[in-house]
Amino acid sequence: MYHKKHIPEEYEAIRHHVQTLTLQEGKLLIHDFYHTSKGSSVGFWSHFLENKWLKKSIDRAKEIQVFSEQIKGELLKKFPQALNKVVIVKPFLAPDLKPSDEDARDVIRYQHTNGDAYFLYLGPIHSAAKLINLLKGFSVFKKRLGSNMKLVLCGATGKFSNSIVDALESYKYREEVIVTGKLTEEEGISLISSAYALVHPCRWERFGMPVPTAMKLGVAVLVPENSTHALLAGMSGMYFNENDPADIGEKMIRIYRDEQMRSDMIGTGLLTFN
Repeated sequence: MYHKKHIPEEYEAIRHHVQTLTLQEGKLLIHDFYHTSKGSSVGFWSHFLENKWLKKSIDRAKEIQVFSEQIKGELLKKFPQALNKVVIVKPFLAPDLKPSDEDARDVIRYQHTNGDAYFLYLGPIHSAAKLINLLKGFSVFKKRLGSNMKLVLCGATGKFSNSIVDALESYKYREEVIVTGKLTEEEGISLISSAYALVHPCRWERFGMPVPTAMKLGVAVLVPENSTHALLAGMSGMYFNENDPADIGEKMIRIYRDEQMRSDMIGTGLLTFN
């Protein structure tokens, strides 16, 4: 398991989201290399400890699992000795996950958004998740369409959330954004299952992987281009540049306007993970 001393202080409240790797029965799962990315909020000492832990674990592992060719490529650049150990696997999803019926979705919508349809982000309320860009993209959506669609942000909060919380204070569409805080796993699944679409601007797997869960639950997904999430979504996903709020907004507009396309995305997603 990912040892507590290797977890940056800002992640203490979201430890289950930032578990970089798990070592069981000689199998090592590596989610991503966020700690090495430019602009990450991981400090020098935490960066050093994580690299040290990774190297030690990779040397010990009999099999190294990743979720995409992208992460495999990054892994081999940093640790070429892993070449004969690495395998690509599908995310591990509960077999009993299935789409909910309309009555159940209505209950969740009335609970969180007074019955309105909503876009959903599920993951830590963290600056690295590009949530400021998501808010700007949602502004583009609201200005263009004037829809009563809501945006729900669901996830753990802490000091790492300050920039998002501050931005919401003066956000024009503040009344259209619901921040739920951290929910139980069951509540999170219900929230995903009832969403109009999942919009996941964070490309880092350690912050959570709701995308395959949404696909299995029959929900359309919008994800960053050239990411593991995009590779998992395939033809069932819509891609955007997470650094471009206008692009995020345009994709939200497109999926809202084209119900047939959204339906086709949902169908392809169900086939992928069922």
